[in-house]
Amino acid sequence: FDYYNSVLINERDEKGNFVELGAEFLLESNGHFSNLPVNTSISSVQLPTNVYNKDPDILNGVYMSEALNAVFVENFQRDPTLTWQYFGSATGFFRIYPGILVQADRDNREHFKLLVEELMVKGVGVVDQALREAFQILKQFQEAKQGSLCNQAIMLISDGAVEDYEPVFEKYNWPDCKISTLADTQENVMEYLHVLSRPMVINHDHDIIWTEAYMDSKLLSSQAQSPTLLTTVAMPVFSKKNETRSHGILLGVVGSDVALRELMKLAPRYKLGVHGYAFLNTNNGYILSHPDLRPLYREGKKLKPKPNYNSVDLSEVEWEDQAESKRVLFLTNDYFFTDISDTPFSLGVVLSRGHGEYILLGNTSVEEGLHDLLHPDLALASDWIYCITDIDPDHRKLSQLEAVIRFLTRKDPDLECDEELVREVLFDAVVTAPMEAYWTALALNIS
Repeated sequence: FDYYNSVLINERDEKGNFVELGAEFLLESNGHFSNLPVNTSISSVQLPTNVYNKDPDILNGVYMSEALNAVFVENFQRDPTLTWQYFGSATGFFRIYPGILVQADRDNREHFKLLVEELMVKGVGVVDQALREAFQILKQFQEAKQGSLCNQAIMLISDGAVEDYEPVFEKYNWPDCKISTLADTQENVMEYLHVLSRPMVINHDHDIIWTEAYMDSKLLSSQAQSPTLLTTVAMPVFSKKNETRSHGILLGVVGSDVALRELMKLAPRYKLGVHGYAFLNTNNGYILSHPDLRPLYREGKKLKPKPNYNSVDLSEVEWEDQAESKRVLFLTNDYFFTDISDTPFSLGVVLSRGHGEYILLGNTSVEEGLHDLLHPDLALASDWIYCITDIDPDHRKLSQLEAVIRFLTRKDPDLECDEELVREVLFDAVVTAPMEAYWTALALNIS
């Protein structure tokens, strides 16, 4: 059984033949994926360098997960706003859609090794006291049944332990289970994952996780002009076979990347006013999306992400009113917020004080509006959504102007458009039509 290894695809040996697991893999530049070369008909598989790509567990897992190809393709056809979809297996492989070539990057690893060699040991941690405190805290939560009631574990990250802290574990976590050598670590830890996941499998719990905002490293390395901020939604995948259900077998994690710009498209910008806007916050109080969030800085000719671009507080992007400061414009804003169901995010809306108290309702005929809307000097706001063109395959090649015209002429009854916005843009087109003649006459008089 062979599969497409992301590192080996399209690679040939000295004789010109494709290497094993590196068969011909059609890649085409795709604008939806920032013009990266991808294959939208199939996924590819990536493995860490320390995992044997022909290991029986790997081959069985890759073969089992091949059924995801049809699911990935169907998801993308049904919702073309989706970006990367993937499945990370507990056995060590990573299936990603659309299929993509992943270059083996040794520079980062060598750079990391050099940095580690320069590290200096400073001070000594009193680990036994830390472990006692950690066990006490967990015990209090267990007895009081407070907190998130999720699985509990203590993780110690160290460059080396000076003792085995056996008395602490005898008191708080008996019977103990020893891992005798470093070689046994991965096997025992992976086995313990089944223990942690067992209650979730039995109770049919599938916790959905949303991440903080981040930038796709692949897009950064490709020097995209405006790297897209993403959030990832992921959930565990458990074995539901009757013979293994009680063992709590974790098969892996399935997830998809969501471009934050797609989420923000749901906010009706034209209703928020000139100075109004919407923003997203995480449950930690950090900005997920905001008009004044500037995640990049320029170093020479390159744009690089700021170190804390995904941990920016709201107070860092909203300027407080200070009497001694000089501003081009002072605004008094009203802030509204609400939670977004089934996510750790909150939606905020900012309206300048007084906005919405008075509404001008224009009234113009479709014929008159279409005449002015089709003027060659007129253009619609590029990032506003007048009609939904992402869902139906027949609508995806339409520009927003073309979609509006088809909607107004009733050539496509299935096309969904914002009638209020379309009505207002028609009125604006008619009202501003005489401006061209006025500006032309003004320019001639000046000359």
